[in-house]
Amino acid sequence: MKIRFILLTTMCIAFSYTAEAQFLKKLKKKAEQAAERTILRKTDEVVTKKTEKTIDDATTSKKNENKNKNSQDSKQDESSALEPANTALNKNTKAKKDFYKEDVVIKLHENGNLNQTQFFDANQIAVRSTQDNMPKPNFIDSEGFIYGYKDGEYTKSSIVALQSQGMMVPTMILEAYKLPPEPFMAQLQKQTDQGLTANPFNGIVEFAFVYKPDDFRYEDFKEVKQTLRGQTYTKFEFLNEPGYEGSYVLFDDKDRLVEIYTNKAKTEEQTSFDMNFTSPEAMESLLVYNYQPVEVNLPKAREVRAQGQGLMEGVMGNIVKGGNEPKSDIDEDDYDTSDSKGMTKSIRKSLKNHKVTASDLPDKYTFDWELQTEMVTNTKKKEVMDMTFLIKEEAPYQATKISSRENKDMGNTTMLFDSNLNTMVMFMDAQGSNFLQMFPIPEPRKTTEDIDKYKITVLPSKNIIGYSCKGLQFEDDRYIMKIYHTTEADITLTNFLNFGGQSKMDFPDIDPRITEQFSNGLIMEMDMEDKKKSNNNVNIIAKSLKNTATSIRPNQYQSMDMLSGVKMLKEN
Repeated sequence: MKIRFILLTTMCIAFSYTAEAQFLKKLKKKAEQAAERTILRKTDEVVTKKTEKTIDDATTSKKNENKNKNSQDSKQDESSALEPANTALNKNTKAKKDFYKEDVVIKLHENGNLNQTQFFDANQIAVRSTQDNMPKPNFIDSEGFIYGYKDGEYTKSSIVALQSQGMMVPTMILEAYKLPPEPFMAQLQKQTDQGLTANPFNGIVEFAFVYKPDDFRYEDFKEVKQTLRGQTYTKFEFLNEPGYEGSYVLFDDKDRLVEIYTNKAKTEEQTSFDMNFTSPEAMESLLVYNYQPVEVNLPKAREVRAQGQGLMEGVMGNIVKGGNEPKSDIDEDDYDTSDSKGMTKSIRKSLKNHKVTASDLPDKYTFDWELQTEMVTNTKKKEVMDMTFLIKEEAPYQATKISSRENKDMGNTTMLFDSNLNTMVMFMDAQGSNFLQMFPIPEPRKTTEDIDKYKITVLPSKNIIGYSCKGLQFEDDRYIMKIYHTTEADITLTNFLNFGGQSKMDFPDIDPRITEQFSNGLIMEMDMEDKKKSNNNVNIIAKSLKNTATSIRPNQYQSMDMLSGVKMLKEN
């Protein structure tokens, strides 16, 4: 956990309640996607509505076109000429070769038997796959086209070459092999930001270039050295993974991934997260990576389109706005997951063990004060969000109401932290509908970060909304943060360093100036400057402090547990 994140999170408690968020540096994204990051996506309501609308629009506006789509596709398939081999290599070539750096042969075993062999050519960025029941090999190119042989010719299909495919299948494989998802999901985001078709080889090839020994150096794995045939390997044995005893991951002396072995114990109940990505009977799985020269020559192939593919592409293209448009401000720091090891597993565990339901909430949450603030992000549009901190001194809860000035039709979201129930409750008011959704507050984890690397400077006092405020500046090689507080207000936030009232976290030694100045005052302004990317700059400043009585009545909101993946996670 980084000190700057501790300060940002406590300042903007409404944005997130996990102290281990994956991309710490993007405060703007935390404001927009807080629950999505901390709870594996807070709700699928928006996507569902958007998907339904897109399908409806597509079927309505293109009714006549879709009537004859199947017959047109069939005629096109019969008459289209063979396309040149490996045209996919011409797209985003440099970005692809920067990632796929080495030839590798991958053998997939199940229950002791060789099931498939994949040959990856880093020069062609393509895969040739062979297995006993295939008379001819299959191929995959770097855009996710699958080449299959039938009736004397090769055809290729792009039905899986969609934005969503790069996440769906690899996520299943990650879960089957119990690999840390954080590094893989960070690379998925990077590929998407670069405009690439993410994970065209379904993750199997990508694992070789994503995972490094450091990704396994945390409490869920035991590191040992192993010598075989004169070579030294680094082995990470699985810990804290019931039913997977004996499983391990192996790296060679060049820190290259060479084996992923899982030995899954048979259980009476198999959940969607436990199922093997190849066959449910496969209890023992082994991936072996051998780095040796490979040559793959993609065949000329005729492109074919599956029934309904056009509609599917239209739906996905509208959901994923911008398609594969690359971003111009790629920053490697945004994909650093060194501070989030084990976060996803911890959140899943918290979700599964969370027993609080809407009936456990009190009839009413009451507040005595409203601290109204304004957050301005330094984007091209200078986005502005209104945030109102709802405060009741000595109460075991606090809340923040958030609304966007640009999207007023989206309504308000209030994030409430109840330390008695160890629960964060999201109250959503939009277009006449009221919903609530509950998430556990994950247990804090120990941190080893030292405050010493931050330069701390006392700032000149200044007046904010009529209160004299003292300030401190925190600076490291990347960020400058200026935080002002006042002791003149009639209220204080004594639980400022306790994350919404929960038991005090195990922080590293913090400079006494921080605790002394912030623990018994009221934060009035926070300004963050990113020295590398000004678009990440953000300012939050108080606009008013009112002694106003307000309340939230949970029974006026409909619970959304049944409308999202949270319920499924709990049941599993």
